[in-house]
Amino acid sequence: MELNEIGFNTLPDSSITISVDSVENQIQKIEKSNWTKFKVKCSHFYEKDIVRLLELDKNLALDSNGSFKKEDCLWLENHEAVSKFTYLEQPMQPGAENYEVLHADTFANWMADEDCQDVSVLKDLKKHYSSINIKLVKCGGLTPALELISVAKELNFKIMIGCMTESTIGISAGAMLAPFCDYADLDGANLIANDIAKGSEIVNGKIHLNENHGLGIKLR
Repeated sequence: MELNEIGFNTLPDSSITISVDSVENQIQKIEKSNWTKFKVKCSHFYEKDIVRLLELDKNLALDSNGSFKKEDCLWLENHEAVSKFTYLEQPMQPGAENYEVLHADTFANWMADEDCQDVSVLKDLKKHYSSINIKLVKCGGLTPALELISVAKELNFKIMIGCMTESTIGISAGAMLAPFCDYADLDGANLIANDIAKGSEIVNGKIHLNENHGLGIKLR
């Protein structure tokens, strides 16, 4: 923390993942949750479901896991109400042949996940994506993540520190970079029953950093 001059006075709240389901069940889970930010997963584009979600008075993001088509994305980025979504993550399958139809200066805050693996692609993404999702297990750890953050900030990307479904070991590492980021999606350890470690915690979206040395991780 001291070597990298990381300050922890302001930390973004983490979202909680709402898994693929009927929109009715997803809305029920959102309304019953104590979390304040939600990332809603979907496996297809259905306009009526999008409208239902936009009608909620909640902080929502949308993650289609690459399931949208080009015409779906054009509909989304040209509808003003879509700006209510905090971000729209990896709308299509990765590849320039897909993301070239996205426009970063529209109503949709497109966020690259699989399309953003390292710093070498950032300039190519700039016209199409406004935000990037940095996952430590995807980019190779803390050092390459810090490089990604530095270059992304120079290019005026919004940045999210994300995760896979992983234990507190990975979440504690990602949490250390949260002060550099605009968004956090660090719910991985909250979604598993067999966590192998103790460390930093995400409690109803609030990042509680462990104050022990290093990443503050101890095996259970």
